[in-house]
Amino acid sequence: MPNAGGESTAGHERLDELVAARDQMQHLVRVIVEISSNLDLDVTLHRIVNAAMELTDAPYGALGIRASDGSMVSFVHAGIDDDTARRLGRLPVCEGLRIDEASAHPQGDGLQAHEPRIRAVLGMPITVRAADFGSLYLADDRPGRTFSDAHEDAVRALATAAAAAIDNARLFERERESAKWTKASREITTALLSGDPQTGPLQLIVNLALELADAEQAILLVPREPELHSDDVDTLVVAATAGRYASEVIGQQVPMDASTTGGVARRGLPLITDSFQYPIEGFTDVGERSAIVMPLIADDRVLGVIAVARHPQQPAFDNEYLELVSDFARHASIALALAASREQALNQQLAQSDTVDDAVRAAAEELRRLWRARRVLAVTFPSRGPSARITSPAPEVVAVGEPAQWGDLPAHTRQQLSSLRDGDLLTPNTATPGTAGIALQHPEGVLVVWLDLTDQRPFTLEDQTLLTVLAGRLGQGLQRVHQVDQQRETALALQHAILGPAQLPDGFTVRYQAASRPLQVGGDWYDIVDLEDGRIALIVGDCVGHGLAAATVMGQVRSACRALLFENPSPGAALAGMDRFAARLPGAQCTTAVCAVLDPDTGELVYSSAGHPPPILVHADGTTQMLDGGHTIALGVRPDWARPEARVTVPARATLLLYTDGLVERRRNALEQGISRAADLVATARALDLEDLANHIMSGLAPSGGYQDDVVLLLYRHPAPLEMEFPANVSQLAPTRAALRSWLTRVQVDPDQAMSVLVAAGEAVANAIEHGHRHSPEGTITLGATALVDQLRVTVTDTGSWKPPQPDPDVSRGRGIALMQKLMEDVSISPDAAGTTVHLAVRIV
Repeated sequence: MPNAGGESTAGHERLDELVAARDQMQHLVRVIVEISSNLDLDVTLHRIVNAAMELTDAPYGALGIRASDGSMVSFVHAGIDDDTARRLGRLPVCEGLRIDEASAHPQGDGLQAHEPRIRAVLGMPITVRAADFGSLYLADDRPGRTFSDAHEDAVRALATAAAAAIDNARLFERERESAKWTKASREITTALLSGDPQTGPLQLIVNLALELADAEQAILLVPREPELHSDDVDTLVVAATAGRYASEVIGQQVPMDASTTGGVARRGLPLITDSFQYPIEGFTDVGERSAIVMPLIADDRVLGVIAVARHPQQPAFDNEYLELVSDFARHASIALALAASREQALNQQLAQSDTVDDAVRAAAEELRRLWRARRVLAVTFPSRGPSARITSPAPEVVAVGEPAQWGDLPAHTRQQLSSLRDGDLLTPNTATPGTAGIALQHPEGVLVVWLDLTDQRPFTLEDQTLLTVLAGRLGQGLQRVHQVDQQRETALALQHAILGPAQLPDGFTVRYQAASRPLQVGGDWYDIVDLEDGRIALIVGDCVGHGLAAATVMGQVRSACRALLFENPSPGAALAGMDRFAARLPGAQCTTAVCAVLDPDTGELVYSSAGHPPPILVHADGTTQMLDGGHTIALGVRPDWARPEARVTVPARATLLLYTDGLVERRRNALEQGISRAADLVATARALDLEDLANHIMSGLAPSGGYQDDVVLLLYRHPAPLEMEFPANVSQLAPTRAALRSWLTRVQVDPDQAMSVLVAAGEAVANAIEHGHRHSPEGTITLGATALVDQLRVTVTDTGSWKPPQPDPDVSRGRGIALMQKLMEDVSISPDAAGTTVHLAVRIV
């Protein structure tokens, strides 16, 4: 018996060990999935620290991030302050570190000098792409508390998974950073040309560079003699500052040959540095700061030098970042050169015109400003028909200054304009003192420009030369604008073809706004797919970037998702298939999406999310629910990644919101704040119908300068409105009543109130059959029912004619309207030539 008991005890102990090992493994898998489910680097780092503390039951944790020189530049920590984290960071981790008693360790004295007095330490290196990213530290100050072998094994496994999560987050962050700088590079020309070239561009450049680089301070210097070649410039002058740097130094001088900025200007190459040769260059306290110095050079001429420096605690700039900044500097140089030359004003006007008509008016305004003319006429003569007998349309006149139409012009002026049309192009006519005219090619015929000068001043030979040059540029510009306009029309047709469906099922509404104008699509998309089993698939996604490139990727991803859902109507399976597709499609990596399948009868919603903001469900009573289940990493990052699903039942009269981050993400605000604001807006305005609610959300969340990112907003309210159309025949009463009863059940209306609605609606339908179609029995009747948060609305519309009340009504008939008024809170009857509509409304009890 003792032996049997001993064997039984050993067996139980072994079983307990196996169960504990299984639980530990499940725990480890769960935290690994959690740290990998977000692509924000800062969030990922904090999750790693918290996961390690959870696995080891440690009260303190820190993750030190190592610079290229091996020093710890920053820490993410929990339970301790930054100083304590840095004391932990001084411990050599190597392949792993475990200290049971810090007081007995050669380097443990510093851990005992301050509160908390650390006793036990567990450290683990984190290596990302064969490079030392940093070290993970766990600490405990409780007496007798030590870290076990199991703790060390778990943290080592976590560190391996953390490396992959950090790598994914850094790739995603780099992609977002690249998209940000690329967008700024493309927009800088327009931004500079729209400002004042005397005072605005330099400050605009330095402000934008400071913001994009997330820097603490910035300075911009320009040559004292800007007309000189870069080899001949000997002095730079401080022209603009931003951030922490003092504006009092504006105007002070820096020698080219004894300064870091001068050396960059001379060589024409950007530089990463942490020190400057000449004090007034700024950053006199740079020290440990990382700075980038960029030359602004165009046509072998030094336009300026800009330098930005980060806070000492921020990560240092690296060579990959230098490439982004250099591209921005090149675009800024070109834009600055254009903005500094007012001779480019006409080209500027043409470049900003969306249509040929806009370009003609803008050119006329610029020519009037240039010559200070009393009036400028731009007259477009359409191309003549193939036969002289065909009358050409009247010329189209654009008048800047004094308004005029073709028929208002004096006969001799019309004659001169017609003569210019029939003469040689680009040949000025100055025969009449105080006037000048010239004809040029227009995409739809001939454009004649006519200047009425003030005081009949002479139009000199120099004026004629300039007018000829500008007319030539205008003709070329109009052709370009016309081509772009044609391309835009074609592009719009293609854009609408790849965008989500314009006709949505009942119960849905959508808002879509692209960030890159004049495009009407971008990287965000939505789709609503009617599945064969009667369910409805909903997809909202966000491809990286904006503009045409992102839209092209978006169209392919959207089509792939739709095809996958038809093959297998499972959100998780669809995202898994998109994973493989996105991994192979250039530009599709890191796409985020949420995919859901809705049963419109029961309200059951099955969904899965790939790195996308969570859908928001707002109940009829105003409570909100974040649908954050089934959430994993973005698409194309790990093609073999599991895509779990979550389920929820959408309650009656609840509102579901799917969206992209452009709706809620704002600079310097946490994403969660924007999501919370969106949820609050839906909750407070939930009584609105869906169209008004969508407008309310878009306007309520719009930044002061408008949305800067693509935006998708998709709303659904359960159940969808009931819409029925049937012949005006008494045989339709029973099936109509049955359909309405079923719908009221889905709305979860009280049975007694549902009966009142059925009786009132039945009376309205019966009246429409009997009275509305007494002369046209072949007509149709439409019944519609909509549920708001606290109100039911029913409409019955016929296509017949209104029957006026009889002076001596039959006492046994004609009580239908009175009955409807008794059962419903609001009853209105609207007859017109097309038929009669009965509106019924009642508050839901």
